[in-house]
Amino acid sequence: KSEDFKKINPSATLPAAIDDDLTLTESNAILQYAADLEGSSAYPKDLKKRADINRWLLWEASAWFPSCYVYLVEFVVKPLLKAEPDQAAIDAQAPRWTQLASILDQTLSKSKWLTGEQISIADIAVAAPMHLHKAQQLPLDKVPHLKRWIADIEQLPCWQQTQSAVDRALLPDVPAANGSQPASAANKTNGNTHKDVRAEFNYTKDVQQATELYFYESEQAKNIHEPGDDPHEMAVHDGWHRADTFSVDKEGFSLHEFKTAYDQWDDDAAVKTSFYPEIVDFLKKSQGATRVLVFDHTIRSKTNADKKLTQESNTSQRAPVTLVHCDYTAESGPLRVLQLMGDEAQDLLSRRVAFFNVWKPIRRVVEEHPLAMCDVSSSPPADFFKLYLRYRDRNGENYVMRHNPDHKWWYFPGMSTDQVILLKTFDSETDGKARWVGHSAFRDPTSADDAPFRESVEIRTIAFF
Repeated sequence: KSEDFKKINPSATLPAAIDDDLTLTESNAILQYAADLEGSSAYPKDLKKRADINRWLLWEASAWFPSCYVYLVEFVVKPLLKAEPDQAAIDAQAPRWTQLASILDQTLSKSKWLTGEQISIADIAVAAPMHLHKAQQLPLDKVPHLKRWIADIEQLPCWQQTQSAVDRALLPDVPAANGSQPASAANKTNGNTHKDVRAEFNYTKDVQQATELYFYESEQAKNIHEPGDDPHEMAVHDGWHRADTFSVDKEGFSLHEFKTAYDQWDDDAAVKTSFYPEIVDFLKKSQGATRVLVFDHTIRSKTNADKKLTQESNTSQRAPVTLVHCDYTAESGPLRVLQLMGDEAQDLLSRRVAFFNVWKPIRRVVEEHPLAMCDVSSSPPADFFKLYLRYRDRNGENYVMRHNPDHKWWYFPGMSTDQVILLKTFDSETDGKARWVGHSAFRDPTSADDAPFRESVEIRTIAFF
């Protein structure tokens, strides 16, 4: 609203752009000019394709923007101004919004993007009025193709580079995209919302000799190749904006609400008798399993921060593991069923069997050493190889991972105690479902120096179908 800005745009609205003697003040006009300036394929020269894109630009400005704007004002702007939303205004606009959203949904049922299989500036323009769709409370569940499309938009680097600034400006006290933690409190170091970060992940070199870990003192443990000897800095993507779309069968993990009154985390026996049954019920309902066995758990806390990964005793109490790994292999998964299920094992293995880890923060919000997952769609089976675990009485196997620059990592900053991450660590099905997911704790460079130590529980389970 400053006088200097009004010299650029007398309407005192955003955005505005200046290029030498040219001043532009409408977002779609700026999109068109910038695309032409760069010769972008997002605004092709072909007249028919361009006419189709222009059609969407005009539709967005005349119809879609005004409808979405009602939701923005009522559910974002008014709360920002400490005013109450007017539900009557929403109810009056709802039929119009549904009509317009259905037009988009029908179009997107036929193609990935609005004008075909190639993204265009039409997609950016039409996505803009719904850039805060969760806070706007837009009813996207009614329009699945539109919901899929906006999730794809939100994966674009150009979108992610600007969205965090919008969140900080318009959602300072609203939970960060998911209801877990206010943006104003998400990062105690600089006051900004956690978004994508870069962090070091401990991959493992795939060498000629076996990669091993010994959990007891042995002469054979000398000169072995241990895992985690190939650290690489990787981008870690904030998953909150699409938290409800992750799937254990596609990406290898999913996020769920999980409220419990249980809090006796220092009592292993009580965890087994009182908390395990809640996990069984949760997995039966969320995964459709007919039977669930909970066979192990690990508490990770500050008390255990200095424990070695290979410590033999009290294995239910450990520190966070900063090694890229998966808990089972194609061979060790079925073997574990044989070890645990006795005479029933062969019959159970004749049908689908899946191992799930349920990872849950305990006592407080996670502020350091969060858990990250390597999206299965970015990590082909060839990136996994075996880590042999040597115990006194048996041998086991995990997978570790060789580095691949195409790996896509996700995390959920500021997870609360009312949420769990479900990790698939083995699936007997070979029908295209994700079979296992690489994961690791990591040192978050945006964590405050005085952030409380992460405390969490992992429950290891087998689901039978």
